[in-house]
Amino acid sequence: MKDLNEFMQAILDMDTAQRKASQQAKEDREQKLAHLEESKRQIAQEYAKKAETAVKEAVEQAQEQNRQAIQQLQQRTDSAMQRLSDEVEKCEEQWVEQLFNQVLNSGDAGCEVR
Repeated sequence: MKDLNEFMQAILDMDTAQRKASQQAKEDREQKLAHLEESKRQIAQEYAKKAETAVKEAVEQAQEQNRQAIQQLQQRTDSAMQRLSDEVEKCEEQWVEQLFNQVLNSGDAGCEVR
């Protein structure tokens, strides 16, 4: 009977040891999972910061390109307006000269002479 009691005690001890080992393995897995989750969170934060920085740089670059494009467009507009103004001035001079010549050639200046 003593052997049976010792055998039963050995089984209980092994069962207890197995439960402790199983519990320890579970705790180790949970710690590893928590560590992996923390690593994942840190990596996600790092890439989010990188993406945010890249977006900010892209926005700044686009704004600078837009500013330059607007400045170039304004310069071209000003230049075109000046050429157009010069052309209008030349045309006005030509029209006035043509009208003057037509009036002189027609003999009628549009005024009554008494």
